[in-house]
Order: sequence, then structure tokens, then C-alpha cells
Amino acid sequence: MDRTENDLITRTVQLGNVIRRHRSEGNLQSVAPPTIYGYQAFLRLAKALPQLQLQQIALSTLLGNASVEDRKMVISVFTEVFGLQADVDDDPTLGGNLF
Repeated sequence: MDRTENDLITRTVQLGNVIRRHRSEGNLQSVAPPTIYGYQAFLRLAKALPQLQLQQIALSTLLGNASVEDRKMVISVFTEVFGLQADVDDDPTLGGNLF
């Protein structure tokens, strides 16, 4: 394993801990508690589909099935662990020819 994989594993477990903390505080009750299978699904998708943003992967695995009320908090939970994941390459307005 290289350093980036170890960092992703560490942050994935941190995300699980943050989810558990919020659940213990009474928030994110519609999000399932993280399990080893959820961690594995997140890591497998991140490896198999590197073109997806980590936020998209988290929303379909560890943070999936959030209710409408909990969706407001889900992004802040993800950002708490991974920080802002802005991908400059995907911004079409930064390209050379817009017309």
C-alpha cells in the first residue's frame, strides 16, 4: 500500500467515527451506523472509479439513505473529515474557449 491509500483508509475510518459521534448526539439518525462492509464498499468504489469524487462515493455508501433533514448535515460531516474537495479540472468556465 502506498501513502495515499493509507491516508484514504485513515480518513474513511475517521468519517465513520464522525458519523457515530453525530448519531450519539441525536443527529443523522437516518444514516446507518458505519460497518466494516460500509468501509469496504467506500474503499472499493474509490479504487475502482477514481473519476468519481470522494463526496459522491460517500453519499452512495457510508452517508447514503439520509433523510431530507439529515442531508443538510451530511455535507458538513464529509467536509469535517475530507475538507473541501473542489476539482478545478471539472470547472467548464476555466477552459480556454467558451464559445
